[in-house]
Amino acid sequence: MRYKYTFLLGAVVLCLSAVCGYSAGGFDNPLGVDTTVDYNAPIEANADQLDYDKVKGRIIASGHVVITYGTDKLLADKVLVNTETGDAYAMGNVVVKRQGMKDIRSSKLTYNFRTRASSMDDPVVNMEPFHVTAEKVSRSGNNTYVLHNARVTTCIKPYPHCHYSLKAKEVMVQPGNYLKTKGAVLSLGRVPIMYLPYWRRNLNSDSGFRFYPGYRNRMGAMLLSSYFHKVNPNLKMEHHIDYRSKRGFGFGEDWDWNTANSVGKLRLYYIDDDEPMDDTDVLNGMDIDSQRYRIKLEHSQSLDDNTLLLVKGSYLSDPKIIDDFFNKEYRRERQPENYVSLTHTRDLFTVTALANVRLNDFYSNVNRLPEASLNINRTQLGNSSFYYDSYTAGSLLEQVWEDSSPNDDHSTARFDTHHMFYQPRKYFGWLNFVPRAGYRGTYYSNTKIMSTATNVTTSVDTNMLTHATTNIVTTLIDGSAKMRNIFEVGAEVSFKAFRTFSQGTKRHIVEPYANYTFSLDPNVEPDELYQYDNVDALGEVNDIRLGVRNKIQNKRNGRPNDLADINTWTTLNFSTDDGEDTFDKVYLDSDFYPTTWMYLNLYGHYSFSESLLEEFNTRLYITRNSSWRFNIEHRYRDNESNLLNGNLTIYPSVRWAFGFFGRYEFEESRLEEEGGYIEHHLDCIGMRLGGSFLPGYTRMDGTEEEDDYRIIFSVWLTAFPHFGLNAGQGY
Repeated sequence: MRYKYTFLLGAVVLCLSAVCGYSAGGFDNPLGVDTTVDYNAPIEANADQLDYDKVKGRIIASGHVVITYGTDKLLADKVLVNTETGDAYAMGNVVVKRQGMKDIRSSKLTYNFRTRASSMDDPVVNMEPFHVTAEKVSRSGNNTYVLHNARVTTCIKPYPHCHYSLKAKEVMVQPGNYLKTKGAVLSLGRVPIMYLPYWRRNLNSDSGFRFYPGYRNRMGAMLLSSYFHKVNPNLKMEHHIDYRSKRGFGFGEDWDWNTANSVGKLRLYYIDDDEPMDDTDVLNGMDIDSQRYRIKLEHSQSLDDNTLLLVKGSYLSDPKIIDDFFNKEYRRERQPENYVSLTHTRDLFTVTALANVRLNDFYSNVNRLPEASLNINRTQLGNSSFYYDSYTAGSLLEQVWEDSSPNDDHSTARFDTHHMFYQPRKYFGWLNFVPRAGYRGTYYSNTKIMSTATNVTTSVDTNMLTHATTNIVTTLIDGSAKMRNIFEVGAEVSFKAFRTFSQGTKRHIVEPYANYTFSLDPNVEPDELYQYDNVDALGEVNDIRLGVRNKIQNKRNGRPNDLADINTWTTLNFSTDDGEDTFDKVYLDSDFYPTTWMYLNLYGHYSFSESLLEEFNTRLYITRNSSWRFNIEHRYRDNESNLLNGNLTIYPSVRWAFGFFGRYEFEESRLEEEGGYIEHHLDCIGMRLGGSFLPGYTRMDGTEEEDDYRIIFSVWLTAFPHFGLNAGQGY
């Protein structure tokens, strides 16, 4: 017969709170007092037999002992407490259970609730993701503990079946601070592979080494290595030391910060490059110094709930450093931006101050030093039926060209203001009609004039005859300040219609629309202005955009869900020049979601006047039941590019993955890149071997690009995937 007692038992309380000091992420308070325990909570003790000897001051609980204290439990074959000395013993199949962590198992636990001295014999501690076995755990000094003859691993299988482990005679632990040891041995299976005279693991933050070996024929054999750690909860740092046999050593610093109001990163990199230029660079007359570097800063700061500061800048030693050593970044952004932007947003308006400047003189750029703008959102004017919105910006603009360009720099001050009034109406309860009228005025402090001059030169031939040669020279000179005025009227018309089908489970929505715009030829033509952006290209407009949007929807999780969203439109231009067609291009932009695991996007436009498909892009993404995923993208630009890009990843099991990718340019009949990888996961170690091949080709200028091979190898702990699979410098 089992007995159940509820009583206040201080020794068992402290015993239980002591052994429950382990946490899921590390040693929070091992074998010490748990400050999260409510010591006024009742204790429930279940056992086959429970005796209390008042004379000897001894409590004995034996047979399937279960002591519950809040969410914590202590299980053992026998628990003995000496109330006079404060010693508590738990013996036989000792198990400590605590919410949020796995079990702690031991053959024996001793604890003194007065001195707080404690130890466990043969403990097995599971602290996700760490699994620790030791002969004994004891307390040493203030809040410091010693694991005797300990073995640490993240593998599930115990030694000697685990894939790797770290063994040491003593492992010192200071809860919530660090774990360290001297004279540790790292083993793969049973085989010792490395002796570590000193090893320390910070328990407060993620830290560790990355090693990224590989080969690239332009770089040679490579070992890209780094150490990353948290300086504080808001700042992470990573220190890079890279070696490339053909290029030398490179050094970098990465800083990443994330606070309640800001997020940002700083990237520093330097390399004394042994081969900064290839043969093509020499033929093109480039001069790249061996001292190469880049400084990159990105920062976002919320000054208050309505004000946002954005900073982005890159300072480079030369135009090729990103392509050479940060190829992934180069594919996303070939010319980095440099700006500072301050935006204040309210319900009615948005104010922005912007400074955009070129930091690297080998790029061209439109500097804005500065630009301030006010955008008033469409808002109702009092209680009337009229609405109003506007955009006003003042800018100091400067077009600067790269050093090798023959063009001359030019600049102007521009003030642009655009105001529009609307009066939305609805007819017949379904037809939306929104007429509008507005004005746009743009002031330029500097315009341009095409100046022509006739030069006559004379020459005398061998027969003493005189010849005259006439040359007409056209030059671009600055003109006077001008104010451009544009008046605009227009109207939008639209309505929606729908029907249900498939027994009401699907709905088809049709939304035809038309948008008419009319503005007279402005008093200042675009060819009289320097072209900085699309504001300067505005001219006469007399056209109507006609389109229709189709949606097919069903319900998913009780909410409307788009299966297809297809938008097609064209523009009828009534102010055509000689030879131009009123009806020219038709556009398509569509998204398809036939299932939860498939997405298809189509975008393009076709010219009827040229009977030509000018642009068409296709993107298809498929992710099927975590067993494989596939994406393919086709980009077509007439006479420019016809690129097919695909990526396939197959997961035949949870331990294996195979990836394949490639790019082919049909316009040049050239394979740009092909490659793949094999990835294998053990229970605690992941490995990937991959490579790619970029075939050589003949450039437009007749120079040759050599073949490029890349081989990549990565090993990481599956418990810490960020330790491996580093994006890597140069990939």
